[in-house]
Amino acid sequence: MFDDLLILIGRFHPLIIHLPIGFIILGILIELNSKKLKWSNDALKFIFFWATITGVLSIVSGYLQYQNGGYLWQTVQNHFLAGILTVILSFSFYQKLIEKSFFKLLPRKLFTVGNSIVLLLAGHLGGNITHGEEHLTEPIKNLASFNKVQSKPIKYYKDYKEKPLFSSVIQPILDEKCVKCHNSKKSSGKLKMHNSNELIKGGRNGSIINFERPEMSEMYIRIHLPKDKKKHMPPKGGKQLTREEINLVSNWIKDGSSFKKSVEEFKLDENLINYFFTIEKPFYPTENVEMPNIETLEKVRAKNILINPISKNSNFFSVNTLNYSEFKDIDLSIMSSVRENIVNLDLSYSKITDSIFFNLKYYTNLTVLKLNNTNILGENIDELSQLKNLKRIYLVNTKFDAQNTEKLIRLKYLEKVYLFQEDRILETPLKSSKDFEEILDFGNYSLNNSKQNKES
Repeated sequence: MFDDLLILIGRFHPLIIHLPIGFIILGILIELNSKKLKWSNDALKFIFFWATITGVLSIVSGYLQYQNGGYLWQTVQNHFLAGILTVILSFSFYQKLIEKSFFKLLPRKLFTVGNSIVLLLAGHLGGNITHGEEHLTEPIKNLASFNKVQSKPIKYYKDYKEKPLFSSVIQPILDEKCVKCHNSKKSSGKLKMHNSNELIKGGRNGSIINFERPEMSEMYIRIHLPKDKKKHMPPKGGKQLTREEINLVSNWIKDGSSFKKSVEEFKLDENLINYFFTIEKPFYPTENVEMPNIETLEKVRAKNILINPISKNSNFFSVNTLNYSEFKDIDLSIMSSVRENIVNLDLSYSKITDSIFFNLKYYTNLTVLKLNNTNILGENIDELSQLKNLKRIYLVNTKFDAQNTEKLIRLKYLEKVYLFQEDRILETPLKSSKDFEEILDFGNYSLNNSKQNKES
């Protein structure tokens, strides 16, 4: 019974700790305005006397919480020492206020500045214990774009079905939702969940996984309890498991909680798996094409046409005709021998016409086509409908006819068409699907966003 009383006192620590914090903050505010407040000295004596008393109570309750809360000493020691230092400073300032001989010699600013710094430090370290070491720095990093929060899917794998389900998905879910309170430094209920060995070992009440009767596993039961129940996990106020995460963890437990079985071996519903996994599709084609010989490339370059590999050791090329201002439809034949290698083709500012589409349709690996600042109307643009790799077309500042947006619908593999026009407002006259409307970018933005869009 006495042990339970100590546990109860320890659990009051989060409440008690706010008393000295309040007293000290109030005291600092009064001290900063003490020249204007005639009664400040008497008030400060009262405040820092009780700041000391409640500070001692906070230290005692905090120590009891450490003893019974599953915390490691190295996790709490800095917070504990900062708390002691806070009490010492509060008590010392009280002694100065009542004019004890030694403390009278110390400047008041020492206590004001010291209390402010130590209080912030103790509070921050306490927050690290209860909310995790990045509870304060994580949102700051996100705001400053130092790091980005990764959204679902959790992982990208080409061979995800061969990966162990536990290490690929289950453990990342636990890391995100459970490990904050169940790790090597803090183990609520003496339970650690940061690796498979600790999961099997369990906590104060034994293993949370029942291999013989899976549905009786404590882990399974807890995640299915209503959120308002005390034993529901994660606890109320914590980051909850999504419906898909609950389903996946439940299936993993019911199927024996194997740490080695692959995703495929679990025979899970395909829709559930797709929530967590996707194949990261490359932007450019992955087919193998032969590298053109040097002589062929030099013939193209002889016309001041830029042709370079898209990346090191790649056989695919990016082509730009900007330096060949007289480039016409017929000049496309210069590149016919390397057309399978061209994935990015920029014909902007050239003298091409809509007839060029009849030849471009043979550029089977073409992925990006730029026709900006040309006389293209879009008359024959549907000739490109068989190009399965074509994802983006740039038709900025062209003579593109809005009626020809109907032909763009036939290009089923397109992801984006850029149709900004500086001298006119171009809009499709068609009633098309919402998906297709999202593909067409007319650039009709408000003035406030114009600068941003140009930069992007």
